[in-house]
Amino acid sequence: MAKCLNCGRKLHLYNWKPNCPGCGVNLVYFRSNEILLDDSEKAEIEHAHFQPKVDRAKAAYFSSKLTVMRIVFTVLPVVSLLIPFIKASGASGSKNIGLIQLVQYIMKADFGAIINKVTSGDPAAISLALLLVAVVFFLVNLINIVTSLGKHGKGRTIALYGIMTGCGIASAIVLAAGGSIASLSEEFTSAKLFIGAFVYIALLIWIFALNFRICKKGIDVKYTTCLIGGLPKEEYFAYVEQGMTKEEIRRKMLVALTELQIKANEEREAAENAEKVKEVV
Repeated sequence: MAKCLNCGRKLHLYNWKPNCPGCGVNLVYFRSNEILLDDSEKAEIEHAHFQPKVDRAKAAYFSSKLTVMRIVFTVLPVVSLLIPFIKASGASGSKNIGLIQLVQYIMKADFGAIINKVTSGDPAAISLALLLVAVVFFLVNLINIVTSLGKHGKGRTIALYGIMTGCGIASAIVLAAGGSIASLSEEFTSAKLFIGAFVYIALLIWIFALNFRICKKGIDVKYTTCLIGGLPKEEYFAYVEQGMTKEEIRRKMLVALTELQIKANEEREAAENAEKVKEVV
């Protein structure tokens, strides 16, 4: 059952009027200014907590040439798979296989049979599985860049790029050792690595080394200044930790907002005077 916020009287369903039958206060507008102020402060506090994450994400992507290079070279290994990376031979002759041809073979093959071949230790199937894992981690790494400057971000970034690089290199080694993709396509009896595989491996090693350098060097983050009631967020949170009451903090907010208003008025007057001088000249 609802109660009047002013006098505490219980309100029944038949008390449909906006005024409390006990004290007469208007319940719709009672403490409305304080409620709006509380909501405003909550919104600014949430923004102060969230904005640093946005600043770190922007810095991780675009703060320097190295971070831009990281994005480009994270994508390039997958793009390089369009270059034929397997030279397969069979009764019908030889054929160069790239990512497009490999996808076509996978679409025709029995996926369940490929999984069984992986578990049974077939080199071609294991090589394919490792390659697919490396391609999946390409997407994982692009997403992980957003949080790479957060807590444990450096270690996580090195680990994820390490997994992608390790799986890509292992895929090539297993295929070269097996020397055949007959289990995936009966059309071919033998296979060996072609130029695309070496380009792919070189790019994987390069992007791993680039990430290691970025993590070791670090990235400078330019944090956006966040105000809570006119107070810098650091100052506001310090007051809260000190145990100041809401009224004490708001008095400080009033002073800060007044100073900001005075500064804004001075800047506006200076701009207007500058315009007047230009008009005279």
